[in-house]
Amino acid sequence: MQRQFCHTYVVRYDDCDCYGFLTPAAFLRYMQDVAGLDAEGVQFTGDGFWIVKRSQIAFAAPVPLHTPLEMTTYALSFARITAQRGYEARVAGNPEGEPIVKARTQWVYVDKNGRPKRIPEGSAELWLPDGPQAPLPETPFAPLPECAPEVTTARVRFSDIDFMQHLNNAAAVDLLDNAAWEVHTTAGITPTSMVMHALSYDIEYVASTLLGELVEIQSWFDPLPATEQEVTRTQQIVRDGRVIVRAHSCWACQVREARD
Repeated sequence: MQRQFCHTYVVRYDDCDCYGFLTPAAFLRYMQDVAGLDAEGVQFTGDGFWIVKRSQIAFAAPVPLHTPLEMTTYALSFARITAQRGYEARVAGNPEGEPIVKARTQWVYVDKNGRPKRIPEGSAELWLPDGPQAPLPETPFAPLPECAPEVTTARVRFSDIDFMQHLNNAAAVDLLDNAAWEVHTTAGITPTSMVMHALSYDIEYVASTLLGELVEIQSWFDPLPATEQEVTRTQQIVRDGRVIVRAHSCWACQVREARD
């Protein structure tokens, strides 16, 4: 039987955007936290560290402020140095309801220097006692659009790094979303004129970047938000010409009525 671990989170004020909805970055932090709690629960031992390689999230609906979310996480597969984990979030009190958020993450086990390391023997049995399961295929990212991207820059701050002193995976999403809104506001699109909430987010962490380093965020929009529609966003975080993070997300847009 597959082990499942549950924990409840209440969406806090600082987990939300200016519309009062849970942000993708905040949900990624829930995912990191519940995975760590699960590992503690099975008394996983090892001298390495788990780092996120790729995360895929699907939002069935926006999650408002103060919503109690019951998070369930479970192992999907183990390989030599990688593992896949699933997540489902339901509104607490409705355990049989459809998840309001579903997600999947690929983790890599590394040593203290960040180099891939073999997962300790017997780890898979802690989560999958009936035997290992084959890894789910990871869908390749689509080629970048042929047109030139919108470009912004940012510097990695102290609050962006994790205990390995690398850019945290949730902080990378904050960089991407802030860069997108920088482009939007330059085009005259603001939160007072447009409501946007995430439908899906797929983000891959290709390499690491450190405190104080200057990065370039490249963004492509199809189309640029203008009416009530869905917008796809392709983005990269680049340092010194090298891709650090790449992402693809889809957003629902709704024009806000003018206020007197």
